[in-house]
Amino acid sequence: MDHVHDVELSARPLGIGVWGLLMRSRILAIGIMALVLALVLAGCGQEPTKIRVTVGMWPEPYLREDVAMFEEWKRLFEADYPQYEIVGVPYTYSPDTFFPMAQSGQTPTVFQTWFTEPQKLIDNGFVRDITAQLQQLGWYDKMDPVMREMLSRDGKVYGVPRDGYGLGLLINLQIFEEVGLVDDWNGDGILDIHGPDGSPRYPTTFQELAETARYISETMRDQFEREVAGLIILSANNTGGWQFSNIAWNFGARLQVQDADGRWVANLNAPEAVEALEWIKELRWEAGALPASTSLTYSDWYSYIGTGRAAMAFVGSDAIALPVTNFGMDRDLLAFVPMPAGPRGHRYALFGGTPFMFAANATDEQVMGALRFLEYMGRSPETSPVALSSLRRGMKTAIDKGMPILPEIRPWVNEEYRAAAREIEAQYANVYMPNFQDFYDLLPVMRRPEEPHYTQEMYEILDAVIQQVLADPNANPAALLTSANNTFQTHYLSKLR
Repeated sequence: MDHVHDVELSARPLGIGVWGLLMRSRILAIGIMALVLALVLAGCGQEPTKIRVTVGMWPEPYLREDVAMFEEWKRLFEADYPQYEIVGVPYTYSPDTFFPMAQSGQTPTVFQTWFTEPQKLIDNGFVRDITAQLQQLGWYDKMDPVMREMLSRDGKVYGVPRDGYGLGLLINLQIFEEVGLVDDWNGDGILDIHGPDGSPRYPTTFQELAETARYISETMRDQFEREVAGLIILSANNTGGWQFSNIAWNFGARLQVQDADGRWVANLNAPEAVEALEWIKELRWEAGALPASTSLTYSDWYSYIGTGRAAMAFVGSDAIALPVTNFGMDRDLLAFVPMPAGPRGHRYALFGGTPFMFAANATDEQVMGALRFLEYMGRSPETSPVALSSLRRGMKTAIDKGMPILPEIRPWVNEEYRAAAREIEAQYANVYMPNFQDFYDLLPVMRRPEEPHYTQEMYEILDAVIQQVLADPNANPAALLTSANNTFQTHYLSKLR
């Protein structure tokens, strides 16, 4: 309005001289203001700056089916929320690469990691609190409370669980049949992990597991002249320590404990943990039931199982498909059963998973955009048409890739979501569930979160211990675990405030 008033004054007739100079100055000022106004108006016609959300869990380019799926989710999301731009940044979490990236402020807006990492990332200020956004969306109370606790500090939530897994015992049924442990007693064409009376034909205690592993290796060696490991024990890339944690728990150990002052103390050399390591040593050197290799990683177990070189392996429920997708194994030749009980009846299943976390420098708007994009990925508690469509798309892509479809351990507890997910899983399920059902039935009462502090570092230290036991028949488990305990306490747990 002020500009209009100035134009009206300039139109008034004036004489030459001071008035003329004033007139020229005013005309010049009006011209400049008009130019600025024109630029502002022109700017109104431009695309507003979009809120950029970088998505670190974007698949690598060679995974064409997965990339196509993400591109479709991006298209749908950006159509519904045009103020956002989704940018895919394939990133696989690793402590070695993440810390430098976070320190330089280059972390994707949202990325996925492991459940062992949230507390460490919070300690270092690498991730941000998203409690307000979760409450605004109504997701806070729909999150599995155990998973929410693993992602929280002082009542603030720093992440969203993608899914969970439980550790269990994977069985190659073909080998079990060859040595006479199972058969197809009901004639439906699939080997049965239970007998006609419903009793399990798989080991339910660690003593039975050792006896079964020894029996398989000896029988395959004596009757079929084949070297087959009864069981796989991993020992590298932190997987040895990861599995050993669960074995030690079931023998009754606690690997990290709090003293009377509330300080966390290493307990790797607890008598029950020593007993668990003795169990591995006997399996290797007395039973001859383990592979000769002293360094096996997670990528080795499905090679052994998928090619018939091992009968059993401890694996996560989210990885059962790997022998099928990587080695073409018939999915009906797999069974997945609960972790065995230890000598005193302890029976736990290590419970982990994959959380989505958010960069420390992400804005509120970016976090909200990233959370809403999770709905388009089918990774939220929402049951909107686009969310359910994504769940179906994920199932169909898995089937196209030849994967067995099993119940997923869902991170949301709202009944509307769980009922919808169960219905979709039932439509796509392609396995013989009786050979898997015991695991899913017992997991809710067996699940136990991983040890709380410097977990990956603890796993790495335990890897070295297991490798020495597998390499040396004269190794001393008690001495090895005491040395490991001192190292872990000195270099890691003593740093905790």
